[in-house]
Amino acid sequence: MSQLLKSAAKLSVFSVIMITITSVDSIRNLPGTALMGSHVISFFLFAGLCFFIPTALVCAELSTTYASQGGVYLWGKQTLGPKFGFLTVWFQYAENIVYYPPLISFIIATGTYPFSPDLANNNLFMLVMINIVFWALTLINIKGLKLSSVITNVFGTFGLILPIFLIIGLGCYWSLNDLGHSHISLSHVSDWLPDFSATGMGASFTAVVLSLTGIEITTSYANEIKDPQKTYPKALFISTAVILLSLTACSLSIAAVVSSDNSSLSEGVVLAFKSFVDDMHLSFLLPIIALAIVFGSLASLNNWIIAPTKSLHVAAIDKFLPKRLTKENANKAPVSLLLLQGAIVSLLSLIFIFVPNVNSGMWLLNILMTQLYMIMYICVFICFIASRIKHPNIQRPFRVPGGKFGIGLVSVLGILSCICTIAISYDVPQNIGSGNAMGMLIGGFIVFCLPAVAAFIYKNRQDQIDRANANMMI
Repeated sequence: MSQLLKSAAKLSVFSVIMITITSVDSIRNLPGTALMGSHVISFFLFAGLCFFIPTALVCAELSTTYASQGGVYLWGKQTLGPKFGFLTVWFQYAENIVYYPPLISFIIATGTYPFSPDLANNNLFMLVMINIVFWALTLINIKGLKLSSVITNVFGTFGLILPIFLIIGLGCYWSLNDLGHSHISLSHVSDWLPDFSATGMGASFTAVVLSLTGIEITTSYANEIKDPQKTYPKALFISTAVILLSLTACSLSIAAVVSSDNSSLSEGVVLAFKSFVDDMHLSFLLPIIALAIVFGSLASLNNWIIAPTKSLHVAAIDKFLPKRLTKENANKAPVSLLLLQGAIVSLLSLIFIFVPNVNSGMWLLNILMTQLYMIMYICVFICFIASRIKHPNIQRPFRVPGGKFGIGLVSVLGILSCICTIAISYDVPQNIGSGNAMGMLIGGFIVFCLPAVAAFIYKNRQDQIDRANANMMI
């Protein structure tokens, strides 16, 4: 789809709105956000104002200012040097790797639950299926047999937009007809305000922030709009409103029909649909809805598998990684990096052996992913500040509005929201086992930082070899 869009002369505001909504809006994290109950309203509003909007504005300016291929690596390289660029892209690559097992777990659990609920909670089954699905899609990407844009769009519409409308519509129908006792209340002001007293609320908030990530991918299209300084903020405002409203409404619908005691990250969405269709005596629709969600999620997963490797490939060419990892095939697929990514995902999927259930494994990986993602966004905000200081006269098709005040406001809000998200993410739900979970999260974060250190050491050695060879030629 991106190639078709890039070939167009200019994109309409509506096109950018749809690109943003379909790229960011997701139902996978809704069971986590639904655990907040009615308090999710204020948390989504807070995360939208303090994290999502500042991130979108900053990424839009950086992507239009440094428009060459390389993504966040290029932003860091152009502002603070290659090493900072690699640090930024590594955390983007790392969070994507951590993202795959929970997403595939959600896909497998959603597709399996209507037929065999026990199998959906089987750790060994989940471990095997994660590897089968991911390696199958990896091989498809290596061979260049990607889904066509038409099929991807159909699957995305059928498996994302349709379920979102169904969840909201059925939630409203449930409430209006009082088909069952609602597990949330919206009758008092306190129901809408943040509740920091509940255990595990911090981890649930990470699900809210995680639902609003990924905007850095879509902002590359800001340069394709006519008069981006005026039209992109309009597109951003509309898409932000749609995303926040849809995710909040979906979370409330799930929270109303599925109690927090029975919900899980892997099955929360399908459990909500089961409550809806059972009460309306339409149980035969559950497998159809589940398979629709599976197809939509697989299409999204297929598109993302190769995306993070592209930016890392640019860094590999700059000698941060061994030369053999720069290998591409005839389809321009970074084969070595894709195989390395698959191996890491296989190792990461082993977490399901060490946790009591699938839900615990998904929680831990979701929290770790969010922590890594927040580090990347902090790096992006630092790139933005450095860009304004070091390159004050560079042409910027889009600028963060508000002058110096706007620069300071979005930077402070963005960085503080990322730091706060990391800090409170350690408040994990009780059913995970907070003592063990804390150690696993800290250990996982350290493990994913070590490759960046190794890459810096490798880069320094390569630079020394290059200097030595240059001196010998003199």
